Amino acid sequence: MKFGNKFDRYIAVTFFVTIITVILTSFLTFKEIINSHNKQQHSAIIPLFSLVTSEIIRPLSVASFMADNQFIIDYASGDKIEKEYLVNYLKRIATSYNMLAFIALEKHDLMIDSNAKETMLNSESAEWFHRLKVLPGSQFTDIGNADDPHLYFDNKILNKNNEFIGFTGVAIDLNHFAATFQEFTDSFGFELFFVDNNNVITLTSNDIMKTESHHRKDAMTRLDDLPWFKALIQSNPMDSNLTDEVMYTTQDGVLISQMPIKELNWRMFIVSPPASEQNEYWRIFVGRFIIFFFISIIFYVVLLNIIAYFKSKLVKDSETDYLTQLPNRSHIHWRFEDMAQANDSICVVLADIDNFKKINDTYGHLVGDDVLQVISEQLTQTLRHVDVVGRWGGEEFIMLLPDTTAQQAQIIVERIREKIAAISFPLSSTSDSFSTTVSFGICQLPVKNNTIKDYISCADKALYQAKDNGRNQSVIFN
Repeated sequence: MKFGNKFDRYIAVTFFVTIITVILTSFLTFKEIINSHNKQQHSAIIPLFSLVTSEIIRPLSVASFMADNQFIIDYASGDKIEKEYLVNYLKRIATSYNMLAFIALEKHDLMIDSNAKETMLNSESAEWFHRLKVLPGSQFTDIGNADDPHLYFDNKILNKNNEFIGFTGVAIDLNHFAATFQEFTDSFGFELFFVDNNNVITLTSNDIMKTESHHRKDAMTRLDDLPWFKALIQSNPMDSNLTDEVMYTTQDGVLISQMPIKELNWRMFIVSPPASEQNEYWRIFVGRFIIFFFISIIFYVVLLNIIAYFKSKLVKDSETDYLTQLPNRSHIHWRFEDMAQANDSICVVLADIDNFKKINDTYGHLVGDDVLQVISEQLTQTLRHVDVVGRWGGEEFIMLLPDTTAQQAQIIVERIREKIAAISFPLSSTSDSFSTTVSFGICQLPVKNNTIKDYISCADKALYQAKDNGRNQSVIFN
């Protein structure tokens, strides 16, 4: 049985070494696949481009529509305004597009937004109005309202004589803007950077970047100052203006995508960290690992059962007599030791076919084999499931009867002996037949201080006595 335990250990060690190797290989391979896949993420980033465009272009379109609306132009030019009516109009715009809408009327020195907030244009908070008024162009983008930052899209209102009479437009909440892309940030670690034509960061998806506008003038953040952009330029020295491609990859595995926003003369950058730093990567990896782990456990259990099956079959084959399919000496020794631990007394019986050599010499070894098989069947049919019958060697058989007295064993043996003596063995070559008998030697000893050799020795003496008395009988060792 030491062989079996060593066999188990070798199989277990081999299995776990194999599993650990597979896990490490899978991890490294999976990581490489994710990093390589980052280069092809344009299929995933394109919808993000579309979403960003809609968040930026839609407010521009709404602001342009409002500036060209004759209703707005008439109000800006008129001598009187109905504030309540104007606020309701702005509210409808704001509700429809989920944005803040506003109008600033120079003639009335007043700014009103969709929240019904009124601001005098000569106040400090309306600094933007006078700054943008004198600038060339009719459309502007600016970050305003430091307490609740919004991205404002300002359009000049011009009368029929093309004279400036005010501003109208919309503003998007930068907190809402960041929340819109939070899912991408949580899953892939994406960051969005919007850059103006001077390479100054106007805003990002996670935070408000300082702009050149009035009170932020002294705290600009330039694109060249960002570490990922420096790494990108180092990786692409021949394309320092980033005009050749839409997507770039740094040496650290950072994936960078860019898109122009022509309406604002801006550029948008999507920065994706290496796969190993993405939550989505680890979510996939952990999910695959858990599946792999449970499959491995199932595989291990199946493997153990298969090994146990083949091991038992191997042990059975190695400890089974091929001709009679009875246990051989090796198995008998092991079964005796097993019985000795569970019982105080064992009865051992040796059985020997009488004149078996004469059968082989007279009828041949094939007939002799038939006799051995028939007698082995007779020996096993009458015994209990706890009893063991084996082939001891040649024409000798052995029986182990736990918790059985010699007298009880002799009753069993005599029944078997009479059945065997009554069997007629036919000869295939002729119509004749023959019969044979078996002699038994019975030995009962206490288990304590006795080995299987002691049992065999006394049973063999009893068997010799049965032979010497004329064969075809059972004798108890005394």
